[in-house]
Amino acid sequence: MILQIKHLDLPACNHGEGLIWVEKSKMLVWVDVFEKPKIRIFDFEHNLHKTILVPGPITSVAPHLGGGFVASMNGGFYLLLENNDPKYLASPEGMHPNELLNDGRCDSRGRYLCGSMDLGMKEEIGKIYQLDQDGRIKILDENFIVGNGIAFSPKEDVLYISDSRKDVIWKYDYNIEDGTISNKRIFFSTSQLLGRPDGAAIDFNGNYWSCLFEGASIICVDSKTGQLLETIPLPVKYPTMCAFGGHQLDCLYVTTSKKLLNELELIKQPLAGKILEISNLGVAGFSSARYAA
Repeated sequence: MILQIKHLDLPACNHGEGLIWVEKSKMLVWVDVFEKPKIRIFDFEHNLHKTILVPGPITSVAPHLGGGFVASMNGGFYLLLENNDPKYLASPEGMHPNELLNDGRCDSRGRYLCGSMDLGMKEEIGKIYQLDQDGRIKILDENFIVGNGIAFSPKEDVLYISDSRKDVIWKYDYNIEDGTISNKRIFFSTSQLLGRPDGAAIDFNGNYWSCLFEGASIICVDSKTGQLLETIPLPVKYPTMCAFGGHQLDCLYVTTSKKLLNELELIKQPLAGKILEISNLGVAGFSSARYAA
C-alpha cells in the first residue's frame, strides 16, 4: 500500500498540541496552546467540530473517567466540562516562575503523567509530574529543559520521555501497579537528525513514533533495538504531537504549528496549523487512557 498524507478540513491552529483519540466517542481532541487557548474536538461519528475556550495556556488533555477532560494549564491541573468553568484539581508545589506544564498522558490505572519545560528553553528546571488518582502530585524525574514525548509500551512496563532541547528520548522501567520508574537509559538520540523530538505515540508493535519539531517529519524507532525504522516527510516544518485514531486505530493524526513561521513560510506551508492524517502505515495503535479521580 502507498502511504497517504492528507489533512482534515478544519480551521488551523496557531500552535496545535496535546492530540488524543477518545475511542468511546470516536473523537479527536487537541489543544491550541497560546492564541485564544482552547480545546478542539472533532466528532468522527457525526462530523462535528467543537471548540471549548479556556482561560490560559493549555498544553495537554486526557479524558476524565467521570466525563469531560483533565487538562494541564495555568500551572496546574483542571477538570474541564463543556459549558462549565474549569474546576481546579491540583498544582505542583514550588514550580519555577519560568516553568510551564507541557506534554501529558494517562496510564491505564488512571494516573496522569505530565512533563514541564523552561519557557526560555535553556535551564534544566523541567520535571515529570504524576497526578495520582487521589489528586496528589509526585515528581518522577527532573532536570529536563523540555519534558516531552510521554508514551507507554503496550504492556505499560516501559515509559518513554523525551527532552526536546537535549535531542534525546529516554526509556524507563515502569511499574504499572504503583506508578514508579527505574532504570533510566537513553533510547534514541535525534542529534544527527533534522528537528527535535516532540509529541509521540506507540503502535501495537511497541514501536515509538515521534514528531520532529523543526524537522518537517515524523520518525518511527524500534522499541527493541532503538534503531530508526522509518522517516516520513511532512508538508509542514513544525509537527508537534501524534496519535493513532480512526475506526480501526490505524491512522496516525498529527497536530502542527504555524506560530514560528514568517509570512513567506506561511505561503509555502499552507497546511501549517492543520491536523494531518497519515494512512496505509500497515500498523495500528492505541486510544487515550482516562484519568480516574
